[in-house]
Amino acid sequence: MNRKELNEIRNHFDPEAKYFAMERVLTAFVDTQRTVRGVHIRTAGSIPSPESMILYETMKKVLNVNLGKQSSELPFREHAYSEDGAQSRLADLLASELKAEDVALAFLGKLAELVDSDSPYAVLMAYCTYDPPRKNKMDELETDFTDQTFKYIVCAMCPIAKTEGVLVYNQFDDEILRQENPNAVISKAPQDGFFYPVFSDRATDVHHVLYYTKTPNTPNEKLIDSFLECDVDTTVEEDQADMKTVLGELLGDDLTYETVTAVNEKLTQIAAKNKTDDSPTEVTGRMLHRMLAEVGVPEEKLADTEKVFEEHVESTLKPERLIVPKTVIKTPEIVVNIKNEAKNKVRLDKIDGRHCMIIELDDAMIEVNGYDLKVPGVMAPDAEAPWE
Repeated sequence: MNRKELNEIRNHFDPEAKYFAMERVLTAFVDTQRTVRGVHIRTAGSIPSPESMILYETMKKVLNVNLGKQSSELPFREHAYSEDGAQSRLADLLASELKAEDVALAFLGKLAELVDSDSPYAVLMAYCTYDPPRKNKMDELETDFTDQTFKYIVCAMCPIAKTEGVLVYNQFDDEILRQENPNAVISKAPQDGFFYPVFSDRATDVHHVLYYTKTPNTPNEKLIDSFLECDVDTTVEEDQADMKTVLGELLGDDLTYETVTAVNEKLTQIAAKNKTDDSPTEVTGRMLHRMLAEVGVPEEKLADTEKVFEEHVESTLKPERLIVPKTVIKTPEIVVNIKNEAKNKVRLDKIDGRHCMIIELDDAMIEVNGYDLKVPGVMAPDAEAPWE
């Protein structure tokens, strides 16, 4: 399932979408004792519009197209296909179309049993169908349909918190007073979620599940490992640390500002191409060798690239996990944030024996703490500084 295919599903996850239908919605509450409460299954059409829109918006967040970071397509382990396995449970739930309450309750009970949580959470789940339109040679959607309807389950797991007492204006008594709110508030931002089956080659793939997390550096390992029976991916932070180790060991003191920013640009280009490629490119030792050579690293420094990469990286790295949105230079006293498109306006040098960072400016005016200031040295040659 590539980003383009996930984006197709996401773009059609809307009550007004032509080829999409949300059939039924399940809502439930799981408390800190892992007890499932408040299970409610309704047809989507019976839900009032304001509530319905919140459900759509919340569950749509699970269909996050940031593949490799917040979303990961995971294959099931072998046991998942057994009678009591995760893939079998998901397949049974999908086949029930959320019509069989006993199947839904068994699924929720297993979820509550296997997913450890210190806080209560809400489960928002929907059974949906999508009739994929055909595509022409220009990769554009046609008006007629393929012969297979894509049926899927999307599930959002949302944190719950009790609100404190608040001040409200009581119009009847014409006064402001404190009011307690005994109800728990369900976050519109899911902490975790999943989408099954996946949409690969614009068709059903029952051998994978899409896992979503709000926090890529702290995925829900119990949900992935115990409930979904998939292998836990490394975190974004771990992948970036592996890349730093490889570059550090290869280049040592020869690792420069220019090399770091140039590699980030190369990774950004690969990630952009992956958005539409059917077979996304991942970083290997051989590819890293080529990238470093292309950005000017001498060949003698690259002889052991593949060996060092294999020593520190389990298999491959996803470029989407390695890119940084902006360049950050830190010293103990100063932090400089640089937009990636402006990285070439900064250089590191040694001047009069001092280590310096030089920043080129396009304009003579800069802003400091909200004040517009003229950069010294750009006054007319005969003008005297006001303090002289």
